[in-house]
Amino acid sequence: MSGLSAYGRLEALGGVVTTGEAAAALRTSSTSASRTLRTLEADGRATRLRSGLWHIGADRPVPTAIVRDICRPHPAYVSFLSALNLAGVIDQLPRTISVASLDRARTIETALGSYAVHHLPAALFGGWEETRNGPVATPAKAIFDLCYVSAAHRGKSRRLPELDLPGLRSLEPFEPWLSRVESQRLRSITAAGLRYAIGRARAR
Repeated sequence: MSGLSAYGRLEALGGVVTTGEAAAALRTSSTSASRTLRTLEADGRATRLRSGLWHIGADRPVPTAIVRDICRPHPAYVSFLSALNLAGVIDQLPRTISVASLDRARTIETALGSYAVHHLPAALFGGWEETRNGPVATPAKAIFDLCYVSAAHRGKSRRLPELDLPGLRSLEPFEPWLSRVESQRLRSITAAGLRYAIGRARAR
């Protein structure tokens, strides 16, 4: 099969593929598919993201737009400081892309950068919107996720930069999510962190 034909078949899969998926589409072995993918990469038609995961296309993908692919088969969305930066709520540009997922907490290194994956329980997973940057948490949900994960893993609120959200004045936007936190202790610590965040929003 010519490189152009192989590229056409793989491009039809849509964006990001595993070596196994490429082998199935090309009806060949994983070893042969891997060689084809490396050839396409040399031709500027593919990008190896990490072991066994490839982006098909001449343009490099937007790093935040592929968080679902990075974490699959677990669902995921951009959240925490990364989502707040994308929304213009903070000026600080995080060094890693922070991701909320049902996956376990871990760091994933790729050709596009580092992804800090934070685990959320299923009851707290949600609150994102589809954007040109991929699935991104709303500012309120990003703040909630940040405060909850800090409470769950550090047992206390974390410091926050100033937030450009002058309309944030109460816990009301967070109440639906706070009510889903099973542990009373975690709910209390998370609420304290959210009150601190509200104070940082008023400082603007």
